[in-house]
This record gives sequence, C-alpha cells and structure tokens, in this order.
Amino acid sequence: MNYLDQLDQMLDANFRLISIETYDPDRVTDLFTQLSRFSNKAFYYWEDIQGLHRIGASHIKIPRTGPENELLTHIEGSKHFGVYILRDFNDALENEKNIQNLMKIASGDINKVVVLLGDFVNLPKALVPFTLRSKHQMRQAG
Repeated sequence: MNYLDQLDQMLDANFRLISIETYDPDRVTDLFTQLSRFSNKAFYYWEDIQGLHRIGASHIKIPRTGPENELLTHIEGSKHFGVYILRDFNDALENEKNIQNLMKIASGDINKVVVLLGDFVNLPKALVPFTLRSKHQMRQAG
C-alpha cells in the first residue's frame, strides 16, 4: 500500500482529529497536495499566522483565519466537509480554549477532519480519545 492510500484511509477512519508526526512534514504536505488532485474532498492548509488557504489555491487566503483562535472558529462554523491540515500547531494546543474548540469540532454534527502535522505533536490528554495518531519517519526515495 502506498502513502497516498494510507493517508486516504486515515481520512476515512471516522476520526475527526488526526495527528501525524514525521521528520519530513514538507513531504507529507506534498502527499496531501497529490491526494487533493484525485479526491472530491476539499483540502485546506494552515501554517503559523499566514492563514488558511485551499490546497491548489494558495494565493487566495481565507479571511480571519490567521491566529489559531480565529482559525478554529472558522473550522467549527463551516457547514461543509473539509480536511484541514494544521502545521506546527503545538503552541496553540497549550491554550484551553483551543482544546475546547477542537473537541467541539471532533464531536460536532458536520463531519470535518483536522490534521495536526509536525515533527512532534504535543497532544493534550483531553483530545486523545478523539484522535487517530500516526508516528513515522518518511524516507526519501533514492
């Protein structure tokens, strides 16, 4: 099974939160970009305070999604399915309000998937029951 199939299976695994720890988060981001080209799912990417954008349209930023509290409010309020890839989100996971917002997303009526991506994901205990965790080192071909 290849990496794209594994990512697709993770997204379909009935978990609303997924943490992916890897030594090469850029490569995982590229894999999500490849997956988005062949999927009917909407994929979004967020990093630091640059804001959220749809993968494949990085030049179009989604307003009021720079800071993590605004981002999570946007995701929670969205009425549509989406896969939200949040890169290096550990600092935000130290804030109790952000943890509560993620729990609301994980238990809400509208199916959405939030992917926490980084070298290390410091997952709070309150989110563990809602989260599919993946830890691996992706090797470069060659």
